[in-house]
Amino acid sequence: MGYDIPHEKVAATTYDVIIVGSGFAGANMAYLLGSSPYNKKVLIIESGQGIQRSREDYMENFYLNTFKSPSSPYPPNNNATFMDVPPEQVNTPRATVQDLVNGWAVDTVGKYQNLPEKSYLTYTANSMPFASTYERVAGGTGNHWMGTCLRMSPEDLKIQTEYGVGRDWPIDYNDLTDFYNQAEGLIGVSADVSQQDTAVGSEWPDDSQFTSGYAYPMRPITPSHLDGMIADAVTGQTLTDDNPNTALVSQTPAGRNSEPYMNRRVCHGNTNCTPICPIQAKYDPQFTLSLAMDTGNVDMISQSVVDWIDVDADGNVNTIHYITYESNAVPATSGATGDYTLSIDASTSVVIAAHAIESAKILLNSSRVTGKPIANSSGLVGCNLMDHPTYLAWGLMAQGKPAYGYRGPLSTSGIENLRTGVFRSTRAPWRIEIGNEAWNWPTGDPYTSGMDYLYGINKAGTNTGPDTVMGNAQYLTRLNDILTRQFRVAFLVEQPASAQNRMVLSETYTDNLGIPRPELTYVLDDYTMAGFNEARLAATKLIETLLGGTEYTAFDNTSAAQFNYGGLDYNYQGAGHICGTHVMGTSPADSVVDSFQKSWDHNNLYLCGCGSMPSIGTENPTLTMLALACRSVTQIGTA
Repeated sequence: MGYDIPHEKVAATTYDVIIVGSGFAGANMAYLLGSSPYNKKVLIIESGQGIQRSREDYMENFYLNTFKSPSSPYPPNNNATFMDVPPEQVNTPRATVQDLVNGWAVDTVGKYQNLPEKSYLTYTANSMPFASTYERVAGGTGNHWMGTCLRMSPEDLKIQTEYGVGRDWPIDYNDLTDFYNQAEGLIGVSADVSQQDTAVGSEWPDDSQFTSGYAYPMRPITPSHLDGMIADAVTGQTLTDDNPNTALVSQTPAGRNSEPYMNRRVCHGNTNCTPICPIQAKYDPQFTLSLAMDTGNVDMISQSVVDWIDVDADGNVNTIHYITYESNAVPATSGATGDYTLSIDASTSVVIAAHAIESAKILLNSSRVTGKPIANSSGLVGCNLMDHPTYLAWGLMAQGKPAYGYRGPLSTSGIENLRTGVFRSTRAPWRIEIGNEAWNWPTGDPYTSGMDYLYGINKAGTNTGPDTVMGNAQYLTRLNDILTRQFRVAFLVEQPASAQNRMVLSETYTDNLGIPRPELTYVLDDYTMAGFNEARLAATKLIETLLGGTEYTAFDNTSAAQFNYGGLDYNYQGAGHICGTHVMGTSPADSVVDSFQKSWDHNNLYLCGCGSMPSIGTENPTLTMLALACRSVTQIGTA
């Protein structure tokens, strides 16, 4: 917490802007507002651990954590040793992969039920698991994002008008173009304009998604050997019967350095982008937080949990309440250490940018504490929760055709041009991410296969004689053969906004600070499940027919993240793309914020982040979220 200022100084300082949360939106908004031409005095209030002087602490956490997941490097440390610690004994619990593994169990009639004593997120009856996770730490979930920087298409913003599905945005693509440019500069995106337009430019009216003369900050990341193999196999081929578009592999715009940029190093291909780039070649918001501090206009306090705000008779936010704590241990060794109330006037802009679920939690808890419908005259705070439910498929290339996974960034290319068409009115579209980490995501390899042949088991699926235990030479030969031929693809499936998918406050369960935990109602609808069905068919055609490989995709009944559609069982993964909960719109009757992410109900309150997005499309949402934040800065900065 080396950048933190004393709470007494906070109380004695008049701030132009107070930002709750230090992730992508919060960090970059603080930096922009604290810099010229705005030069605003800004306070960031972060619920988790503050900026660390060195990444080595995170790296050590990751190395020592016996449960490897996106959350492994970050506090509070949910090591496998502590997986049975109830969230009510942790000061800032959050949704983790451990919760998905440990927080669901089969009941007496064979259905999976949530175990709130083991899962931070609680659920109503008959809900499905929400499979994505997030962090509560300086830099937020951006610490372990993949780095994918795709722009949404004009069609993505008008899916209700075009296809009768979900919700439209109150703005169109032209309103975002300049802010996409700005966001790509803040991150440092490696890509090529002509390549991107060749892939998907036809989805734009003038066949280009870019302003004239625009160039990405850096050249593209070099594609992997696997990217080339798949490109050779699928180019010019259709993957589904309902979409006549032929597949095209394109390099993915990436928030990682292909050359030195902003004093950050070039990507070394550590294949560890999630959960942490050890050399910060991949951008993360802690980099921008440091820049924000260097402006001299930005202050920060961490381990300070905003639990409610209040408004005056004119509807302006006049109070921010937060609780401090010291212990990041699991279980916590102590609870609240301080209770602070900041009084502000209408000239101070308040930005809640605490991630979609946590931002909604603050608003709903504010209504609970004050008895006022804070930012919720529409009744939609917490509603329209979305993610990219993900279909994973994996296989082995044919003998003599190694894919050489486990090297390079986790993903360098994908198939983006199969996301549009008339089919979108009846089933969800998807993008295909080509993974460079072989079977690490779907099966936990290389470790799982390594154990299979040591102990005569078959968890990864290739030890067809489960009793086979190999000696040293045979073991080495077999693993070299299998591990070099492994590959996987991921289908990121669109989930439309639906008011039934929502978050409310639990009336029963709290964290260690006494703050109510989220209670979710969450299901996948037939539209999304139909997208999974087409993804399954496309994956099999890709792996077996076009690549000539062997598919090993398998249903895992031990995972609660499952459903049956058309008589077939599916698993789904979370993409970490948590959207909705305070959606933007054209009217206070049907949305929570306007197109600048300002609350319809309170003139000095902004709700910034993926929670404002009315639709999610197929693209990873981080770049769009940052573009929206940049757009909001233009209004806040001139207020």
